[in-house]
Amino acid sequence: MSSHSLDHLKKYSMIHRSINSLKALLLCSTAMLAISACLKDPINPPIDNTVARARVEITDAPIDDPNVQGVFVTVVDIKIDGVSWTGFDGKTTFDLLSFQKGLTKLLGEGEIDAKSYTEIVLVLDTETDVNGDSPGCYVKDNQNVKRKLEGGSQMTIKGKGNFTTRRNETAQVVIDMDLRKSIVYQSGSSTEFKFVTDPELQAAVRVVDKTQTGTVSGDCTDGVSGSDKVIVYAYKKGSYDVSMEKFPQGASQIQFKNAVTSSVLATNGTFNLSFLETGNYELHFISYKVDGNGNLQAKGELQLNVLSGTLNLLSLNVAAKASLDMDLLVTGIAFF
Repeated sequence: MSSHSLDHLKKYSMIHRSINSLKALLLCSTAMLAISACLKDPINPPIDNTVARARVEITDAPIDDPNVQGVFVTVVDIKIDGVSWTGFDGKTTFDLLSFQKGLTKLLGEGEIDAKSYTEIVLVLDTETDVNGDSPGCYVKDNQNVKRKLEGGSQMTIKGKGNFTTRRNETAQVVIDMDLRKSIVYQSGSSTEFKFVTDPELQAAVRVVDKTQTGTVSGDCTDGVSGSDKVIVYAYKKGSYDVSMEKFPQGASQIQFKNAVTSSVLATNGTFNLSFLETGNYELHFISYKVDGNGNLQAKGELQLNVLSGTLNLLSLNVAAKASLDMDLLVTGIAFF
């Protein structure tokens, strides 16, 4: 091969290596610029369409036992559709009876998968409270005595209801536990308590999307019935049968068993029925007398006039985020 050809080959090889080096340099520079852009420019971060948030609260409908002044529960876990929820604040003990008439106890707020859910389960510690004291779940009676709520060392309370979580939104979920339908006296006792059977307990707990609920409240003037206590029961329209509801029903003998929720008429005549899901309802005002043992006995249903507006107590349309308010006058009583 001639020296001219060799020189030409060497020049070609040098140019080829230079081009390859330039390509490598350009690729490296491009990669560094991309990395730098990712580090410095978070304007368009990756979107995770599967993550949402939820806020879970708990409330109560009142217990109808005048011998009870508090019902304390200790929650150690929250499971949503069978999975322990990381948003739960951790073991907590509180008086559920303190959260009525729209008041709630916050149990936690945090991330959750964006999808639809149908069940929340509360895991309770019946043995020890948040401070390690015994018992973990109990009734405090009017003598300030703690009466343990029997139900095993750990028990679960299952609440059914539909709610959906969506990306960039915080679902507001309320667990409405009706204590009136959740605990009863132990067999043969007038001082010791227990939780009702599992099916009855499940029926006593509602899970609702707070944004899809409304409120019914009012002021009731009663100068004729002589009641020791009046309880307002909300029923789904058409579901109230006085011939059944006035008698104790089921294994735990619960009166007015099929009411959605209830409210005790305050001494000033006011009442509040909160977290009612959208739909049609009817209200029934039941008069009670206290017997010789200090227990409430239902004696009849109050007859009422609506003093303002055109509301019908037997056909109330409750809409999401709406409040119905009424003034009522007791005109008589239909005795049982």
